Amino acid sequence: MQMKKKSAIKGLFLPVIALCSLLLSGNAAHAALVTYSFTGIVDDVHPQLESTFSEGQSLSGSISVNMVDTNVNPRVGHYAVTNFSLNVGGYIATMGPSGQVQIQDKLTGFDRMDGLVSDPNGQIVDGLPLRQFDIGLRGPANIFNSDALPMSPPSLSSFDKLNQFRLFFGEGLGRTVSGTLTSLTAVPLPAAVILFGAGLVALVGLGAGGLRNLRRPHQA
Repeated sequence: MQMKKKSAIKGLFLPVIALCSLLLSGNAAHAALVTYSFTGIVDDVHPQLESTFSEGQSLSGSISVNMVDTNVNPRVGHYAVTNFSLNVGGYIATMGPSGQVQIQDKLTGFDRMDGLVSDPNGQIVDGLPLRQFDIGLRGPANIFNSDALPMSPPSLSSFDKLNQFRLFFGEGLGRTVSGTLTSLTAVPLPAAVILFGAGLVALVGLGAGGLRNLRRPHQA
């Protein structure tokens, strides 16, 4: 009888452990990511781009960033962009070959947060391909305490020296659509992570219920 109980216990917990390990390994790559969503308003358009863009258009988008710092400088953080999407008045752009978010903590007398995506995928405008999208934020030297990527970004009002986004078209980066960000927020935990936590609790509960059933005497 004791051998049967031990076998049953192993039968209950080994699948739970295996499933948890699988879920954890599957989410490990996502656990080090943070996604920012942002909005803005266009306030300047190069004349050659006016067929598609105009002042007053709204901007919205998101950018996902790996939270592992690739720069050894303790006051400058470099973080790779893993996903990017943008909508400016109906013009759509998505992730290109490369991207980076940079945090500088008091390196030049003020703090800064910059985001850049090179050669995003976007429609050609008047023969000009989309070459770059960037965000530039500058503020006093008390916004960041380190070069760590913030899980919750500071208020945009903190960046009183510069708050700008730009899209560059064509060679030489001379033709731009630029404007001001109106919001920058961290996206809540994805539903998959929440479901994983709920599933883990349920699995543990099932295991505990199985143990209770094993302890009860069997009736004929």
